[in-house]
Amino acid sequence: MAAEAIPSFDVVSGDMIFEPVLEDGVFRFDCSASDRQAAYPSLSFVNGKDRDTPISTYMRPLYTPTYQSVRGQQLVKLEFPAGTSLYGTGEVSGQLERTGKRIFTWNSVSGGYGTGTMSLYQSHPWVLAVLPNGEALGVLADTTRRCEIDLRKESTIQFIAPSSYPVITFGPFTSPTAVLVSLSHAVGNLLDQAFSS
Repeated sequence: MAAEAIPSFDVVSGDMIFEPVLEDGVFRFDCSASDRQAAYPSLSFVNGKDRDTPISTYMRPLYTPTYQSVRGQQLVKLEFPAGTSLYGTGEVSGQLERTGKRIFTWNSVSGGYGTGTMSLYQSHPWVLAVLPNGEALGVLADTTRRCEIDLRKESTIQFIAPSSYPVITFGPFTSPTAVLVSLSHAVGNLLDQAFSS
């Protein structure tokens, strides 16, 4: 059976629009203003209003994602300099470095798991990019829906999930630690969660 061609009028693409949020160096990207309005509330941010409220800053993003909307799916792509290493992708088994991998974030119960068990108990569509110069940038697809994270193309992050969801970038900052500190301002940390319950 031949692959079905997608009519060009069903495909919308371009650079994502951005707003600075939370603190210097953190940007929210959406496909359009109407997609920004259509996005579900954040379950990633401790305070969802932090994701939705622009701040004043002189900073502009160094990396702007591109998007493609095809039949209710939103494909977001970020390209980095050659030699960038990619880490994270949420709570999944396997090595910490995910360069060259394809991961699906979708919750399932995995009593006994190994390297072949990709989805565990929580979904975190998050990637930490470590650039060749040692700087780092974090990327969060703020969606609770089934999300594919494709890192198979060199120095490229691609998220694919049902529309509409924002992408939040943290950095680039001077180190992976600085990225994680900024991320913790958005999503909290274990100590905050332990003392707030």
